[in-house]
Amino acid sequence: MQIAVVGAHLAGMPLHYQLTDRGCHFIKACKTASSYRLYALANTNPSKPGLVRVSEAGVAIDLEVYEMPIIEVGSFLNLIGHPLGLGSVELDDGAWVKGFICEPQAIISGVDISQFVGWRSYVRGLG
Repeated sequence: MQIAVVGAHLAGMPLHYQLTDRGCHFIKACKTASSYRLYALANTNPSKPGLVRVSEAGVAIDLEVYEMPIIEVGSFLNLIGHPLGLGSVELDDGAWVKGFICEPQAIISGVDISQFVGWRSYVRGLG
């Protein structure tokens, strides 16, 4: 099953091991369709972003797509905490994959970081 990641599960980020421990294989780096906003979420450890689909003022956000063995999906889902979840994410080529999405109420206390077009760029800008 293909899964798109946008934050702490990206290669080199703190939770990437949750993918490699499950035998995931990197498929590609690409972007979402231009219909998303990315938020730095409050009170997450490690720090995580939230990806939200919007009807206006969307941005194409950087992500990575991995192939996860279907037998590993359940154990992976058990690791995903509120306000994140897996849902459908549209890629810039029009394809849809499962990927990290965020419950909309979580962005109220978050910071819109869409201008960075990705979590990796945002984290680099912090330090």
